[in-house]
Amino acid sequence: MTDIIKDEIKKYIEENEEEMIQERRYLHENPELSMKEVETTKWLKKQLEAMGFTDIKEIEPTGLVVEINPKSAGKTVLLRADIDALPIKETNDFAYKSKNEGVSHACGHDIHAAMLLNATRALLKVKDKLKGRVRIVFQPGEETGEGGQAVVSQGFTKGVDSAFAIHIHTMFDTGKASTGYGAVMANNTFFNVKFLGKSAHSSTPYEGNDAMLMATTFVNAAQAMVTRKMDLLNAPVILNIGKIGGGSAANAVASEIDLEGSFRSTQRKSVEEMIGELRKAADLSAKLFDGRAEFSYKLGAGAVINEEKSTDLSLRLAREVFGKENVADDLKLAGSEDFGFYLSGFDAYEGVDGTYMFIGGRNPLDKKTYPQNHAQDFNPDESALKDGAYLLAAYAYEYLKEN
Repeated sequence: MTDIIKDEIKKYIEENEEEMIQERRYLHENPELSMKEVETTKWLKKQLEAMGFTDIKEIEPTGLVVEINPKSAGKTVLLRADIDALPIKETNDFAYKSKNEGVSHACGHDIHAAMLLNATRALLKVKDKLKGRVRIVFQPGEETGEGGQAVVSQGFTKGVDSAFAIHIHTMFDTGKASTGYGAVMANNTFFNVKFLGKSAHSSTPYEGNDAMLMATTFVNAAQAMVTRKMDLLNAPVILNIGKIGGGSAANAVASEIDLEGSFRSTQRKSVEEMIGELRKAADLSAKLFDGRAEFSYKLGAGAVINEEKSTDLSLRLAREVFGKENVADDLKLAGSEDFGFYLSGFDAYEGVDGTYMFIGGRNPLDKKTYPQNHAQDFNPDESALKDGAYLLAAYAYEYLKEN
């Protein structure tokens, strides 16, 4: 049965498609790195003020939050778009290519922000028909994970009943969408170990404490911790040690070695357990050669855990837009997304119900749209914007109507 309000939302978004594309191009031309999106935040604030928002809350240090119908007694839906760019030199050759040398929107966050701006305008047109509140979040720092943590730790997910976000991706054709139930993307945790020993000449290595041996012992021990200490059937972990450096000369015992790595999993408990095992492996590896280890870590992203009813709604809406045959419900990626902090929480912060969806941005008829996210020539199909904006707005409307 036709829903007059959804039709009104769709009509408004389609009528303003060209404006949305131009806003996307402005953002694309003026990218800023994670947690440094100062000018982007100023520009977004102007757009929100033009819509009539007066209570615009700032995320520290960048990013913005506004709320439609803040005094409503109904439930609260959160819609989120990330706004940061990457330290990648763009090789596209078009009029709106990046003006910030070495920085580009190579992951589509300019598209996400433009879609959410248009969705917000559409929801304002029907705000008297919304049976609750819609919290709009323009989030900084997704690429580093700092932004998602900032939103949650600064209280912007408090009171949220359902959260929804969309990501454009060129691994999917335009006109297709994909999501899934439960853990659909992994968390990501980065760690650093500094091994400290004592230098000596290579002819008398017994007079030193070899930090190189500490590090190599740790590499083997860490991998063993994954296979022998973690429950790989029910809580799998993927470990990678990607950087190691130090020492002073080929004929000198190394006194200091730095090592960097990361691991992914889909459960919060795995993060705590793995950190404990890695710290223990580092300490024991150093102790074995009479040295010491300094261990530190930081959270890069929380696991994206899609709640069932929220995912049911997103799938239903996507199938209305794209057709049932073009919407997959079995998404499962080892990649990470810091919207996971909203959904699964971190440290003492609890997650909220919600869901995350990919929409396609690869036009089969245009090879220029084929490069995947984070490529220097990333150039997704802009015709996908209207569908993403509609899904965001329709999700908020439908969730509040049904709840």
